[in-house]
Amino acid sequence: MAEARDRPAGARPGSDPGRAAASHGRNGAVGAPLTGTHPHATTAVRAAPATDIAPPVTPNLVRTQEVASARGAGARAVETLVFRGLSTPLALALVVLQSRFLHPDGRGAFVLAVLTVTIFSRLLGQLGVAVTSRQRQTPDLRGLVLRAFGIAVVAGIAGTAAIALWGGLTAGLGFRLAALAGLALVPNVIWQTVSGVLLGLGRIRLWNVLQLLPTVVTLVGMLILVVALHGGVAAALTAWVAGNALTALVALAETRSLWLPPDVPPLDDPLTLAIARLAILMGAVQVVNLFSYRAELFILNHYQGRSGVGVYSIAMQSVESIWLVAGALATSITAPALACDDRDAARLVGRTALKGLLLTIAVAVPVAAAAPFVIPLVFGDDYKKAATSLALLLPGVILYAPVSILVVYLSVRRGRPGLSLAVAVAGMVLTAAAAFVLVPRLGGSGAAVASSIGYAGGAVLTWWFFARLARARLAQLA
Repeated sequence: MAEARDRPAGARPGSDPGRAAASHGRNGAVGAPLTGTHPHATTAVRAAPATDIAPPVTPNLVRTQEVASARGAGARAVETLVFRGLSTPLALALVVLQSRFLHPDGRGAFVLAVLTVTIFSRLLGQLGVAVTSRQRQTPDLRGLVLRAFGIAVVAGIAGTAAIALWGGLTAGLGFRLAALAGLALVPNVIWQTVSGVLLGLGRIRLWNVLQLLPTVVTLVGMLILVVALHGGVAAALTAWVAGNALTALVALAETRSLWLPPDVPPLDDPLTLAIARLAILMGAVQVVNLFSYRAELFILNHYQGRSGVGVYSIAMQSVESIWLVAGALATSITAPALACDDRDAARLVGRTALKGLLLTIAVAVPVAAAAPFVIPLVFGDDYKKAATSLALLLPGVILYAPVSILVVYLSVRRGRPGLSLAVAVAGMVLTAAAAFVLVPRLGGSGAAVASSIGYAGGAVLTWWFFARLARARLAQLA
């Protein structure tokens, strides 16, 4: 279930290990740790696993060992979009299975459990990017990878305990389900760490396989445990945990040359602490981004329980899929935007952002028209109200779509470290404030309006950042 929304915000690359990439999308991230004056990047669309509560499209850019040609970047982008094309119907199948067999209450519990783990995994999930950033100063890749694994295991175990404790204190989740979901944290962080290293090495095909594998395994697991054996929420979470665990094993096996022979790295030396600081810095921005556009789910759970979350999540999942259009455009222009001068880059990004907005509107209109008929037919009559929430989400989602394109200029071309956090915080404040006012009165419809307000506010702020930076650079060049 691509439960979520990965929102593009002005992610940030840095010029040193302390200033590295951040996020894109409502829960997304675009960033590139740039350690030199000539950014060399590998572009990829983050094929958000169907089990990740994050936006469906997230361009990730990390440092590679050599300059990526436009042709090479284009081929990688096409290959990644093919993998994304495979994961999208699988994600939909997962959502349909959850809706039909878990019903709104069970789906709501699943969403809350996965979201809780995703918050922690986002905090630790940038370890691979941190390794890539440090490699130019410390060529011992094996030592860096083992240190990242050590951090992942130690911090992941602590996070798993925190997830279980949080679940015990959270209405609608409970200790048992939270503890079960928490078992996915360490393997999730391990395969995400490997993914970050693979991007830095330019091994995009294996990276794509790792993005797709959790979805495939989770779907197979749910067909066995939930459909065939009539399991409930615990069975669905078991399938999700198994998906992450198997993906971690495949990632370790396929990259064994990077970490064999195994060793216990020092976890208190300056290099390990530097990797941890950098990863947590990038991860913190990811968490702020994630929470900024998921705050309404917690508030909705408080007032309407898991069933309300389950129904609303269908609208959220469905409407955010239209970001794939803008995400594909963002991928296609990244290499040209890096290759041309600032004036041409600004014009290219601006024109493409407007094109992305128009194409998103063209996709959104039939989605809105079909939703009242398709949602009950596909997901069941229990989810009828999701069509209303979807319609209320659309204005904000449409406005936010071009942000993934604008980030190519803000984050990749210009490398501004504070913009992503500013957009995320603004979205969080707007969404949470509106949700506290609207959800008690309007339920899921109020959550949708609050989310739409947060999206719109983030979009307006990102356009303002883009216009301001582009004008300033053009004035300098004049």
